[in-house]
Order: sequence, then C-alpha cells, then structure tokens
Amino acid sequence: MSASFDVDPSSSPLGGPAAPVLCCLYDGSIYTPLGNVVCERIDVVEGATPPVARFRYLLDVIAEAEGYPTQFEDLWGPDAHGKGVVKPDDRIVVLTYNPFDERIVLFDGFAQTPQVDVQESVQQVTFQAVGVAARCFDQPIADRVQRDSDDPTSTESGVSVWVDLPVRFNPGGIPNRTPDGADEGADEPATAAPVFLDERMVKSPDPRKYWTLGDAVRYILRAYNDEDWIANPDFAGLVELLESRKPHSDGAYDPDDSSTYDAEPIVVRDFDASNMPWPEALAGLLSLHGFGFRWTLETEDGAPKNGLAVYRLDAADPNAAKPVDLDKAGNPLDPARNNAWRFTLSRDSNAIVNAFELDVPPRRVEASFVLALGFIPLDGDEASGTRQSYLLSNLALPGTNAEAREAYRLYVADEDGSGHWNLTTEAWVEGEPLDLSELFPFDEGSEDVTYVVRRRPGTSTLFSVDDAGNPRKVQLALSRDYAGACPAVWDGTGKWQPIRSGWKLLDDRLGIIVSCEDPEAWGIGEYSGDDPQEPSKTLRGITSQCNPAAPNTRFYLRLTTVIESDRSPVWSAAKRAASPTTFERRRRVDAQDHFRQDTVSKWSAFAAEGDAGSTDVDARDDTGEALALASQLRAAHETAPLIGTIMIPGLSTAFDVGDRISQIRGRDVDLRRNAAAGEGEAPTYPRVVALSWTFADGQATAVSFTDRPGRDPEV
Repeated sequence: MSASFDVDPSSSPLGGPAAPVLCCLYDGSIYTPLGNVVCERIDVVEGATPPVARFRYLLDVIAEAEGYPTQFEDLWGPDAHGKGVVKPDDRIVVLTYNPFDERIVLFDGFAQTPQVDVQESVQQVTFQAVGVAARCFDQPIADRVQRDSDDPTSTESGVSVWVDLPVRFNPGGIPNRTPDGADEGADEPATAAPVFLDERMVKSPDPRKYWTLGDAVRYILRAYNDEDWIANPDFAGLVELLESRKPHSDGAYDPDDSSTYDAEPIVVRDFDASNMPWPEALAGLLSLHGFGFRWTLETEDGAPKNGLAVYRLDAADPNAAKPVDLDKAGNPLDPARNNAWRFTLSRDSNAIVNAFELDVPPRRVEASFVLALGFIPLDGDEASGTRQSYLLSNLALPGTNAEAREAYRLYVADEDGSGHWNLTTEAWVEGEPLDLSELFPFDEGSEDVTYVVRRRPGTSTLFSVDDAGNPRKVQLALSRDYAGACPAVWDGTGKWQPIRSGWKLLDDRLGIIVSCEDPEAWGIGEYSGDDPQEPSKTLRGITSQCNPAAPNTRFYLRLTTVIESDRSPVWSAAKRAASPTTFERRRRVDAQDHFRQDTVSKWSAFAAEGDAGSTDVDARDDTGEALALASQLRAAHETAPLIGTIMIPGLSTAFDVGDRISQIRGRDVDLRRNAAAGEGEAPTYPRVVALSWTFADGQATAVSFTDRPGRDPEV
C-alpha cells in the first residue's frame, strides 16, 4: 500500500535568533567580506552534483553610502569591477559562527551565473555559485595506469605507465587488475590502489584479478583526483565498506554480528569509465551497487576543507541514525524540545523489489565426442580414378554437389539428428541425435530432460590448461581400437593419437571438416606418445572408411571442445522476512557480460589428468560473486521507499547528506522501513539526500530524505 501524511503543527515557526551569515571572497588564505552581497540559499545533494548557492546584491542607500555600486550595469557586465563586484570564477565562501564564536564554513565555491531582473522601478542582480567540487569535472578520464606485463606483481617505480587505453574495468568479463598485494603505493594503505593489467595477458599462473567495487573506487580516486580541491577519504576501510552483506536465509540480519551474514567482495561488471569526469564515474559505480557518496565541507583552523565521503545505503551503515524532535500535540512548541517546524512523509510500497535473479549465460561444458561419418562411404572410392574427384581443388568445379564436397571430409556429432552413417547397420540414419544426458543430466528427482535437441557448435579454446597454465586448444584425435558407440559422448575407452593439422571446426554444428587437399593423404603430424594409431604420419582417409582392412583399418575421430547447455545457473536472492510485503516481487538483471559457470566434464580427454569418468571440475564458477550482487541489489530495494521533507526553523547543521533519520521523537513515530523487528532484524531507515539552507525572509533548513536511488526528493 502507499501512504503519506503532512504535519503543520503551528501557523508560525519556532522562534529563535538568526545565525550570523557572512559572504566573503577567498583567495585560499584571506577572507575579504562582501558587505553588499547576501546569500539567499545553499543546496547540497547526494552524489556527484556539487553544492550550489544563490546570492543577491544589496542595491539600497546603505550600500551606496558604503561605496558599493547599486546599478545593474555596474555589477553585471563582463568588464564590471570595483568594490564588492564578484566576477565569474571568483572564489566565494559563506561563513557563520556558532555560540562559541567559532567560524563555520557553510559554502565554498566559484561564482558562475550572473542574472539581472529589471521591472519598472525595481532592479535585482543575483548570481549563482557552484562548489569547488566543480573543478573535478574540468577534465574527463582519458587514459589509465597500467602495469608492465613482464612484471605484474612489482610496485617499484617505472613498472606502471600512463597509457591511452580505455578505462574499462573487467571488459567483457575478463579480469584486468593487478594481483592482490601489488597495489601502487602498497606501503601506504591510506592511499594505495591497484592498477590495470593487459586483459589479453597469458601467463602461468594467471596474475590478472577481477576488479571489485572497492578496488575500482580506490583506483579512480588515486588516479584522477589530484586533491588540489577535494581531499580523498582514507582508503584503508573502503574495501571492507564496499562489500556485499548476504544475510543467512535462516535468521535475522544484524550488521554488528558477522555470524548472521556472509561478506563478499562485489565484482564490478563490465564498466567503462572512459570520457567521464571522475565524479560521474564514481557515482555510476556506487549507485549501481547500492552505495552513495557526498561532498563534504569541514572547517579546519577557520579555513574550508573540502572532501568526499562514501557510505552504505543499507542497515550496515556504521553511523548512528538521528531522530527528529516534535513534541506531542497540544504542547507548546518549545525550541528546546522541538527541531521540526513541519514535514511531509510518503511511503510507496508499490516500488518494492524484494527478489533479484541474474540473467546469465547457459553453463558451458568441455567434453570429448566420438564423431560419426557425415557422408556415405562407397566401395571403390579408394580407386585412383575415383579419388581424384575428392581432391579439394576439384570440389570447386561447377556442378559439384554438396554430397561430393562432404564425402570423406565431414565428421559430425549429429547432435540435432539431421543424419549420419551408422557403422553398425551400414546405413544412413536420421532422427537419432547424439545423447547428451551424460553432460546435461535429468532434473534431480525427476525424469525431465534438461536440454533440447539442437545444433551446438564447439569452441576453439578449452577450459582445461596445459602444463604451462595456458588454456588448451580444441583437440582432434584418432583411434583404431575404439569399440564404443558412434556418435557418442566419449566413454573413456580406446587409445588416441592427436591429429595436428588438416582439419577445421565446423562453425554451424558440432563436428569437423577435413581441409587438406587429398583426404587419402591426410598429413596428421608426428606423434611421439604411447600407442600410436598411425605411425606413417599420413592417414588414408578414404580407404580406411570405404574399404577398411589392415593396415588401414577404420579409424574413429574424437573431438574435445566446449559446448553450451540449455540451462543457466540459478543465481538469485529470494524474498526475506524483512521485506514489508506479503508478495515476492522479482526482477531479472542482465549479467550476460560477466558471470559464468564453466565445467570440465569427467568425459573430457583432459579431465583429472586423463582420468576420464572420475568427476567434473569447475573451471570457472562465479556463484559467490553473482550471489553477492543479487543480495546487494535486494538490500537496496527490498523495503518501501519513504520520501519526505523536514522543515527546521533557523540555520541547522545537525544533519548531513547521507545521514539516516530514525524516528520522530516526541510523537513516537518510528521511520523504520523493514519488517521482522521481532526476529532481531536490524532496522533500515531513510537517508538524507538533500539539504537546503534559506536565508531570505527568515532562516530555515530543509532536510529532504528518501531511500530509493534515483528518486528526486520533494523539496
């Protein structure tokens, strides 16, 4: 359900003295007061947008008596100058003082947008200034820091270089980060960060690592924020802060009790930060994964200190939630017991999404397949006169039909049942597709098949690796003593000799085509292993199939490659009791570009060092990373968005962007958004996403909050 309420307890705001507010020009060390300029409003919002302030010139007789210009033509023009004139790009600050007479900087920025409004006998000159964070948008990200491939673990000077390559994290799901423990500046954890590696690198062991959210955020801040204007936060705690907290399914979630959840790093999906100003790249990375950041402004020794803060948007935010005070109805609005003048709250349960499922590619399997003849062998084809018609050079002649082009060249797994030569019945058969149930077994506890009969072309690269740690290439091997089924998933029997050349993978189905000039003189390469099947290095590919006899007995071909299944891993985060709705509201998230599950089947020639039939091996299993993302998305969306604005009389600095609002104290209104409080579930609260200080017609502070990324606060 959706609900809202408005509270306006008094026709007049709470009383109290106005805070002193002073506008000054600032050169980095000296403040120059502007007696003719007043600040009307300051707006601070969550995310990359810098703070904005609006100013107005005083054009009265008092300003004129003090020697300030009071006509718009003396203030607004591009050549305007003189006492109290603020020019574009002048640095301007807004100051106030606390009861202890300590200086507090409310705004620090650059004048940008002058405006003149003239009506009959009234004129007004205003200008807008943008916070110093605007300087972080002056240069887009155009290059990246990359470590030399020949020394990926070194952090010594000179092994990392600025290069004009895309700043793309985990491109296409390929890792391209330096190894753990090899950060730039590793001896200074407060500023250390990883850098890029060549995503095409081939080394054993593979030094490339996936960029996590904490890694990418540290890299962006270290590489592109020179800290001339904005100070970076301490990096030491960022990695732990920017992790996924996956609550255990059998209990409540308490962020202070690590036994109630599993912490996982969040692997960044393919993210390209090229050509963005770094604050936009930072905001994009954080908002995608349920985190936020704000620009910060502190006063240090009376001077402005600008920085940024990154924070969680869920119950694991380590900062305490803050209350709002509003006394019970009927009581006088005592400023000592109240800080709210009026407020608006709206809760929209229709926006809840409490279950997420990742849309990922189907599981891929490496296996070996014994191929069948994709042609009909005929007696006499080995004769010298007939053989000439099967030469590659003759197959291109006009009038050559498909059967002739495929004869003694096409070997297929026939996974779609389109047809193959049955060596047992010596007949051509159709509608008898390859049985893949060994690779794609029935659903557990049922006889429901898990794959459809269709074509499944193989890949040229395998999941298994060689002795050097490099991925193996697709392999074709021959055997003369294999006695199993054909076509079939290899059963582990027979002696096999690799064929080095003279063939190509089919690109439209599972199988190969012989590509040498003469299939009767198929050069298969030298073999130095055990049990050679063709010592002559040349395979008589026609005779062995149409008229098999010693020494040219029939041979069988085994293809080891990777094929795709029809089922994807089920990586999802289901509804929890903490979601305040009866119904599961599920969404699917496109993660095709990143997460995978790849298996080396026990029926691969390279499984378990050749011990076929033992066990399957996961070559890649992104279960942990995928569930971390699904869980983090659920945490950010499983409760009802609560949107509201609190009006506070006077100037209040008690709230910051990113703060959570816990309750309306005095009215006993709990702003908790999630359920299962009785089960020990940690509360989640709405957070402040915007602050507005207004100084015209009386001072007031507007605190706007919401808990749904992307929703505009109601100011």
